[in-house]
Amino acid sequence: MLQARGLTKAYGASRALRGVDCALGAGAFALVGDNGSGKTTLLRVLATLTRPDEGELHIGGINARKDPARARAHIGFVGHDSMLDGVLTMRENLVFFGRLYGVPDPAARAAELIERFAAAAFADAPAGELSRGQEQAAALCRALVHRPGLLLLDEPSTGLDSAAQTRLAKIIAEEAARGACVLFSTHDAALLPAASQTLRMEQGRLVAGATI
Repeated sequence: MLQARGLTKAYGASRALRGVDCALGAGAFALVGDNGSGKTTLLRVLATLTRPDEGELHIGGINARKDPARARAHIGFVGHDSMLDGVLTMRENLVFFGRLYGVPDPAARAAELIERFAAAAFADAPAGELSRGQEQAAALCRALVHRPGLLLLDEPSTGLDSAAQTRLAKIIAEEAARGACVLFSTHDAALLPAASQTLRMEQGRLVAGATI
């Protein structure tokens, strides 16, 4: 699902990525490393939200550098910004994104995700009024609305209570079981058991476990 070779990215004199190589298939993979090691930059490059300076990137066999719009059809991404419209409700956001991705019945898919995330109590509240944990649940639903083959999560357990963290780990395991490639960065040791393999970043490089 994911193949990257020689990815580099610099911000001025600061080199965030220094030649990242990885090839990942179905499964759940934890991305760990110190702050500033390049985890967020790598996830954003893989999500085609940040353009690398050099290197190759293929998502589901698609050259993501040449055709990022087509590659995004296979990607679900949750970062520090929920990407939700704050005026629309969670349900309306899911229907909207479902339509953007060409989901056949976006209202039914939204209802399915709301039930899966036990979100009925806040699904019809404006996204801008949701708590941090509720907003994160809504963002995860948004990322899953089109059943992506590649799910990228940047510190997804931040702000979640223990019940929500347990649900998140279950969702990660379920997505990996259906054949998705799930790559998530985390500082949360409690989330690591959700991964079948741990990848470590140091100073802009993947130093262990980058191929499976």
